[in-house]
Amino acid sequence: MALTNQVNEGKPVPAAEILLLYEAGKHTRIGVASRSLRVWAREAERSEDFPEAVAFYKSATFLDDPLLDAIAGARTASGYTPAQRRQAIQRGVERIVYHWSRHYIQRGTAELNPGFIDEAWAIYVGEEKSGKYPNSIAATAQSMEALFKRNGSIDEPLRRAMSQAQKAAAGKNAEACAAAANDIYSRFHAIFYLGAAYYLNEALKATAGGDLENARAAMAGGFALYQSIQPQVARADPAADKTIAGYYKSDPSRLSAALRDSALAALNRTASALLLKQSDLVTAVNF
Repeated sequence: MALTNQVNEGKPVPAAEILLLYEAGKHTRIGVASRSLRVWAREAERSEDFPEAVAFYKSATFLDDPLLDAIAGARTASGYTPAQRRQAIQRGVERIVYHWSRHYIQRGTAELNPGFIDEAWAIYVGEEKSGKYPNSIAATAQSMEALFKRNGSIDEPLRRAMSQAQKAAAGKNAEACAAAANDIYSRFHAIFYLGAAYYLNEALKATAGGDLENARAAMAGGFALYQSIQPQVARADPAADKTIAGYYKSDPSRLSAALRDSALAALNRTASALLLKQSDLVTAVNF
């Protein structure tokens, strides 16, 4: 986001401009109607879409709450530096867009409606710019592939699974549609799993280099990415969630390789619940 990146130039977070874009910017259009990110994030239907997350976070507005805090620098983000707020805002927006795409996969699968799968695809790839889709979850998927030198492991399989789900829905093949949806969820989870793993190490690297400011920013970014899979992790292994969240919320000066490896091992214990492949898993040698 161009507005949040102003922080990289030493400027303050342009909170008022970001809030206006979040609340009034038109993210999607259906006929003559359109909705902003915040309108979608706060709709009552989100409780029906994601009851597990609502129960875990004890809030029907679990998507809106941390993002609004980061924009305002209040409540859960009251002690955040501008760099931490930048990370939390950017990743918080990604989290909403991911859930928006997943919402249509879930509906399309349940109702065998190929049009909903098309909506999920459009939200996943985002707006085209010069033949590319830079501001999208697809771009995040490609970025995570590149970071771990796993090109072709997430984005292409995810798009392929969406295509298969769309064809299965059109053919009213419920079994095939459900199988394709699980492949989609697997690749969605892989995006945020890799992001969470990456920032475990980035925070440690910054601390080891004496840069606690960048360590804090990495921890904020990692935790914001982790929140997209946190309810599934916590359901599968509450102790794992406690370890991972504890790492991201700790004093950066106390980070160590042992703590990083413990958090990574905890994350890996939930690989099956996240529908991950063995080839997705990260170990310390990947850093």
